Amino acid sequence: MGISRLVLHVGVHKTGTTTLQVAMREIRTQLRRHGVGFIDIKQMKKLPHEPAWAARLTADPAAVPLFQEELRELVAGECERVESASGRSVEQVLISNERMVGARMPSQVDYPVFRPLVEASITEVIEALDPGEVHVALYTRRQDRLIESCYLWEVQKGRSHGIREQFPFMDEPVIRYSALAARIAAIPRVGSVRVRPFEIIGAGAVAYLDDFLTNVGLQGAVDLSGLEPDLSANQSYSHPALQIALALNGRLETREERAGLRRILKTHLPASSHPAAVVLTGAERRHLLEIYRDENEHLFSTWMPDLPRDAYSTEAKTKELAATLSGENRVER
Repeated sequence: MGISRLVLHVGVHKTGTTTLQVAMREIRTQLRRHGVGFIDIKQMKKLPHEPAWAARLTADPAAVPLFQEELRELVAGECERVESASGRSVEQVLISNERMVGARMPSQVDYPVFRPLVEASITEVIEALDPGEVHVALYTRRQDRLIESCYLWEVQKGRSHGIREQFPFMDEPVIRYSALAARIAAIPRVGSVRVRPFEIIGAGAVAYLDDFLTNVGLQGAVDLSGLEPDLSANQSYSHPALQIALALNGRLETREERAGLRRILKTHLPASSHPAAVVLTGAERRHLLEIYRDENEHLFSTWMPDLPRDAYSTEAKTKELAATLSGENRVER
């Protein structure tokens, strides 16, 4: 296709991907003027043969060429708009889609290998677009918080189950981000992987977005004023809403009924005015932080060396990440 530089923002899930994608759509006109095309998950999900993509356990290998052709057409259309807006050839294309690490939320499918579909799904995208360079942006979230957030999302979607049903490996250090980053870096044609922690969003959505723009060389170059009031990540249930959902989800037969319950709970028992949902006990959280201590120190020292290696060790240390929006955490192969 003639793309000189392809940037793939692959997630993982529940690391601010919705916030980033909403914001990037808002500033798409500015990106195009800078010669950057942008494609996100909503556009890719509309491709007729997207279910054939290797991001799904049920993917159909025979239909992959059809998905790849649809993806090429989607990106080609965006490139035409970039050239029209900028008056020059497209410099790079950014695709933000957390399904590149697998379409399902982290769950029991991630044992014993965390995000097992990442190699195949990224490879199919690269092969479809045939870029000159490939760079990958990977975001992490402290494991206890990731487990909580993914579990709460499944409950919001209508499931009624215990957290250990979704994460039976909670007593083992399975969520190994450093290994995931290394596997991505080993994918043919991937030139670099930039790893960032979700927790820097504590500095504000606009600061988080500006740091994200480093992936396409536009940090500080795009007008982000007025964006923050329009950005909203997926809001979690409050604790009373969670308890009601767990009690009622299993009794509701249709998707519409579950969606109706979700609307009622978020309207009348919002997390903004009620106690936050409590999933893990203090002892469970401390246990998780301890079993991941060595893994996380390796993660930061290897992939985010400008940040404290103990940043995921305690609540206080993690909170400090919001003040550290600096540095290019990129490892060249």
